Formats: sequence, structure tokens, C-alpha cells
Amino acid sequence: MANSASLPVVSVPSRAAPPGAVDCHHHVYDSRFATIPGAAYRPPDATAQDYRAFRETLGLARSVVVQPSVYGVDNRCTFDAVAQLGDAARAIVLIAGDETRDELEAMARAGAVGVRLQAVGQSRGAFDRLEWLATRVVEMDWHLQLHLDADLIVAAAPRLRALKSRLVFDHFGRIPLAEGVKHPAFQVLADLVADGNTWVKLSAGYHFSKLGPPRYADVGVLTQAFLRLGPERMLWGTDWPHPTEASKPDSAVLLDRFSEWAGDEATRTRVLVRNPESVYRFPSLIPQP
Repeated sequence: MANSASLPVVSVPSRAAPPGAVDCHHHVYDSRFATIPGAAYRPPDATAQDYRAFRETLGLARSVVVQPSVYGVDNRCTFDAVAQLGDAARAIVLIAGDETRDELEAMARAGAVGVRLQAVGQSRGAFDRLEWLATRVVEMDWHLQLHLDADLIVAAAPRLRALKSRLVFDHFGRIPLAEGVKHPAFQVLADLVADGNTWVKLSAGYHFSKLGPPRYADVGVLTQAFLRLGPERMLWGTDWPHPTEASKPDSAVLLDRFSEWAGDEATRTRVLVRNPESVYRFPSLIPQP
């Protein structure tokens, strides 16, 4: 287990999560696995067992382990974490492009349900692979998880609308909170959501908040705007262990704020339980109406 001093402090949420709640976005770091040469950062260990303890404190039942960029396309750390967490976890992987169908099917058996394309900052060149990756995920009946800057979402709107794959956008589409719904990326995402094949993760708003804890009021405004588009197309995640943040957020506060912004129990359950069950293929714990 990692040195507890290196891990984010988490309290107990004031409002319990609904049974079966899913953390749709977190990472695992384990020094047993080497990072790629020139990795942008090397965070301290935040292992699967550390995460299990965190998840129990937060009162969540299931989670999605997202492959961190520092491991490149070597997904061993992520799959090791999923194996430790068992059927309560799924994986989002990075792929190189030369994997055989048998190799991809082995990933699926190990818990993979999607592929991440990260094209932010210096990694924006990776966006050239958009259509190719979308084709591969359709072949596997997975989804494509997109971590893109908001201006890239706007510039690539026609390409995104032409894709046949299911799409999940990370972190509010990285829309600047000062602009919020006025940023043209919001309308692009609204159109994609309306088409019925796209979900948005209401996660990591603390990265962009100018107002900060404990209220994160600017995050709340954008969260509620996305929920008005359709709660059935929204997901939520902690982004634990917040590796690039000098001041780590308390995820219990983030969960409490989301519960307030969601407003009613039906919306909260839709986002925290029902939607992830569908997107990440978890067994349904709530009878469908």
C-alpha cells in the first residue's frame, strides 16, 4: 500500500451514495510497472488496494479504471488493478494499433470496455487516429473515450458527428468554466448527446474551478446545464488520485456537491448507477421500470 501521506485525504460523504453507485473515472499507479520514457509525470503509488479503501470510505460499489498516459499502451497496471478489484471494476485502455483481434478479445475478457484517446496539450497529435480508433471500438462493441480540449471539440465537430461509435467525453469536455454554456463546445456536445450515442463525464471539474472548494459553484452551474440536456447521458467520476493537482480535492465533498446539483434522487441514481451499468456493462442492481 502506498504511503498514506501521498494519497488524497477523503472524508465520509454527508449523503450516502445510492446502492451500486459507480466511480466512472479513476486511475491506479503502481511502481511494479514501469512508466514510459519521457512520461509527463510520475505520481506516487496509488494502488488497487489503496483505491478499494478509498471507494469503501466514499460508499461507492463499483468503478472504472482508466489507463493513465504515463504507462502508454502497456495496460498491465490497469488490468492488474481490475483483477484485484474483481467484477466490481472495468477497464478503459490505450491501444497501439497493431493489436490482433485475439489480443483485443483477451483485453475484453480482462475487463476492457473502451479505448481512450487523449489529445490535450502536447498530445494533440494523437487526434489524427480518431476515425481509425472509432472503427476498432465498433468492431469490439466497445466505446471511444475522448479526452479533448474544448476548442478541439469545436474544430472537429463534423468529424465527431460522423463517427458510428459510442462516445464518452471526459471532464465536461474541458469547457472553460468562465464561459460555460456560452462556449461553442457546449453546443457541439449538446448536439451529440441529442443524437443518442454520446455520454459526458461530470468529472474533475475541480481542475478548472476558479471559485474552488467547498462549494465549487462554477462547476455546479455547468453540471446543472449538462443535466438539463438529459441525465440519461451523464456519468460521474472522482478522477482519483488527482495526480497532477498540488492541492488534492476531498472526493466526499465532490460527491456531496454532485448530489446537491442533481437535485432529486431519481437523477442521482440515473447518473451514479443506471447509466454506468449500461455504458460499462455492469450487472443491473436496480429493476428497470
